[in-house]
Amino acid sequence: MLESRRFSLDNLSRGLRLIAFSAFLFALLFTVTAPRTSGQSQALNGQIEGTVTDTNGAVVPNASITVTNVETGTERQVASDESGVYRVPLLPLGTYRVTVEAGNFKKLVREGITLTTGQTATVELALEPGQVSEVITISGDSPIADPGKIDLGRVMNETEVRNLPLVSRNPYNFSLLQANVTGRPNSEFGVPRINANGYARRTNYQLDGNNNTQADRAGIRLMPISETFVSEVQLVTNGFSAEFGNTPGLIMNAVTPSGTNGLHGSASYRFRRTAFSSRPFFFNPNLQKPGTKVDDFTAAVGGPIVRDRWHFYTGFERVSRDLAGEPQRVITISQTNQQALISAGVPAESFPGTIPAAQKVNFFIARTDVQLNDANRFVGRYNRFTNTSPNNIAGGATTLQRSIDFVDVSDSVGVQLISTFSPTLLNEFRYQYARRNSQNLPNDNSGTGPSVVISGVANFGAPEDANTLLPLETSNQLINNVTLTRGGHTVKFGAGANFIHDERRSGVFARYTFPNVAAYTAARNGANPLGYSEFRETLGDPERSYDSVFYQFFVQDDWKATRRLKINYGLRYDVYDVPQGDDTAPLAFSRDFKVDKNNFAPRLGVVYALREGARPTVV
Repeated sequence: MLESRRFSLDNLSRGLRLIAFSAFLFALLFTVTAPRTSGQSQALNGQIEGTVTDTNGAVVPNASITVTNVETGTERQVASDESGVYRVPLLPLGTYRVTVEAGNFKKLVREGITLTTGQTATVELALEPGQVSEVITISGDSPIADPGKIDLGRVMNETEVRNLPLVSRNPYNFSLLQANVTGRPNSEFGVPRINANGYARRTNYQLDGNNNTQADRAGIRLMPISETFVSEVQLVTNGFSAEFGNTPGLIMNAVTPSGTNGLHGSASYRFRRTAFSSRPFFFNPNLQKPGTKVDDFTAAVGGPIVRDRWHFYTGFERVSRDLAGEPQRVITISQTNQQALISAGVPAESFPGTIPAAQKVNFFIARTDVQLNDANRFVGRYNRFTNTSPNNIAGGATTLQRSIDFVDVSDSVGVQLISTFSPTLLNEFRYQYARRNSQNLPNDNSGTGPSVVISGVANFGAPEDANTLLPLETSNQLINNVTLTRGGHTVKFGAGANFIHDERRSGVFARYTFPNVAAYTAARNGANPLGYSEFRETLGDPERSYDSVFYQFFVQDDWKATRRLKINYGLRYDVYDVPQGDDTAPLAFSRDFKVDKNNFAPRLGVVYALREGARPTVV
């Protein structure tokens, strides 16, 4: 058993000091060396940028640009620089209106600009000579071929999320809609099997830009999510900036909904019954088709608490479904072997046609967005998931005696604070607490005594994974990013730490393996008590706990070199402070774990607007 190292205040303080110190070093470096700089957050917000020109294409410096979220009233003001370039980073998602004013020019209003997760929307502003009292209004979104986009990926907007068929009710299956991603979906609330960029199960799951990947296994999500949790889904497979890391495959970032100035709500009910389902292929034709009963109810509401300043959103989903009709639940033990085992003492009720598996799942989310004052915007979120799955085993050669109930509970609290110190200096702080507790518990159908396996025939007796804990994981994640805005450059730098505590409990069992039913019968009636071919028993302490820390540091420059050319370059560094080894472990490599300290990841992306106008083309 590994020795537990619970985090002390000293450990947490050390992580905070590292984050603060790294941010200070980056700030000092780029204040001294960078031209003028600006930044964006790709995880939870978006950015609007462009160039202010006159009708002849000459740049217009010192123009006043006001960017307004028409749904929430959020407003930000900046000025174009000497090159006519303006940038407005760290904007909440939504629909925007851009207003520009400059002396000796008519006021220009651009409406209908939709900003999605991580998007850099390029909005070019061409002013006409005239009086400021004259207003020109243009409606239209940013171009599809956007020269501000460098990464290879897509954002599924709210319309897609709400309208695409999702029979499983599992939004993680949306990951398979991204180009260069293959795999198979999960029919319940588990994890789809994903292959991205040639890497199997290398997915970095995020929720509002915070970690949502289980610490012990790559490609496993930590917390299940509901469709009611999701406003947009950001899928990126290549070209991601230094802000993102920890995977060579897919980044899947689910962004939660926020309220607006309008009061909106929705409710839905979905159901499925036995007549809607086909008979499982291997099911005994002499038995009645397994029953199917699925009920799914969702409700959500969002709106203003204080108009233009404080908004809320809350959602709920309850799913109750029988899973006995799934093909993998069919018991395939032959009738002859069933009768022989019943004669040998195995209860007849251990052989239903299918395992009577089921799921009872509840999701809940609450989010609030508050404009605390002109300089500070706060976002807070709480989400909870509970899943009780009785008889959570597959069929095949497994009898109902091996049945266990799977109980899974997870919850999370996440906050974001965006502080505007000046039009050219912003800070973003994020914190998330997340906890998952999943257990396998025996139930009334569970067998007792030793576990018995008759090779190729049947598995019965006590379940081998009863009372297991896999995992009880708690994480506290801190991230701080600094954004500097000057001219054609966007520099963003930051640091973070994820403190993880993990507890496990393995199964304790004794297993007899017999070559055939006759050998088991002979052993049971005493004719040949040693007729088993193998005996296996777990020994030692089944419980273990350990602590680990993931540190991250990054710096990136998003440089708009010319109106058509954009270059994003940066550097990321990750270090994993692994758990302590066990000096008494029987295996030598388990006594001391080495910390890998060379995880430097340089990044470079280039995009060029090859053609502008009615048929924009970017490479």
